[in-house]
Amino acid sequence: MPHISVVAPVYNEEAGTLLELVRQLKTALAPITDDFEIILIDDGSRNDAWGSITALAQTDHRIIGIRFTRNFGQHAAIAAGIDHADGDWVVVMDSDLQDRPAVIPDLYRRANEDFDIVFVNRTNRPESMLYYCLTRTFYALLNFLAGHELVHQQGNFSIISREVADAYRRVPDRDCFYAGTLGWLGFRHSIVFACHGKRFAGRGTYTVTGLLSLARRVIVGFSSRLLFLAVAFGVGMACASFVMVTYIIIGKLFHPVSPVPGWASLMAIVLFTGGVTNIMLGLVGLYIAELFERTKGRPIYVIRQQIGRMPGGARNVIATSRIGSEDGQDAAAHVTSRVT
Repeated sequence: MPHISVVAPVYNEEAGTLLELVRQLKTALAPITDDFEIILIDDGSRNDAWGSITALAQTDHRIIGIRFTRNFGQHAAIAAGIDHADGDWVVVMDSDLQDRPAVIPDLYRRANEDFDIVFVNRTNRPESMLYYCLTRTFYALLNFLAGHELVHQQGNFSIISREVADAYRRVPDRDCFYAGTLGWLGFRHSIVFACHGKRFAGRGTYTVTGLLSLARRVIVGFSSRLLFLAVAFGVGMACASFVMVTYIIIGKLFHPVSPVPGWASLMAIVLFTGGVTNIMLGLVGLYIAELFERTKGRPIYVIRQQIGRMPGGARNVIATSRIGSEDGQDAAAHVTSRVT
């Protein structure tokens, strides 16, 4: 069993980026231990990222490659990496070198001060005003709706103990949001501060649409307060309408000849009420849709190929058509495999 496992999702990264990532990881891990493994998860890349991962794994038995059948998302890739990680400690990071491998010794030292989970709070992070506003709004809503205390400086760069990794694997919806799942698990948390790195090459893959989609999944997946807010808003509207009706009745009693307000105000109220009702129904529909997806019992990822260590200690093996189930175990055996 390795002492440290490094899990890094890969999506459309260039060969030079992955080569530099592995080089920096080996340099950063050398002062800690030589007994480590690096797990690179190809999350349905459209370029030849898998070819680069395969080449790296064939030159070093400590490198493990996992290839998805399609793009399942970054958090599903993290889940797959943790499923296959055997280390006493598991480091989760991005593969574009914005999460600097040189910070891993700081994470490790902090974790050994009796902490189970240690996250990196990123400083000096270059970001556009739009992205800054979106992330601040997202985390503010998430903290309010889900009751977590997450900060926008944190990404996925972290180290977790074997106990936390085992607990994480038992969470059915762990593909939703890695940091939020760890917050729900509890355990002893801490942070370290580190400068945010620059992309080694290429461009980022997150878009505003992707961030909004992630925000929807996370807020719905981690919170039921939206439904209670919808009920509270509905009660408030009912009370407001009761006050208005009372005001109209009293006004009519004291001023019988006064005209009734026109159709414009009436239609505005009707349209407003109908709009709010549809919004509430939409919120309920989001939760029903999430429940529907969960009740299907589908795996959170499907593995097409794997190179590196396999269960039972085999190494340098490529496996085809392997399915990862929601409880972190394999839902289907290998269809074909060959030793390289």
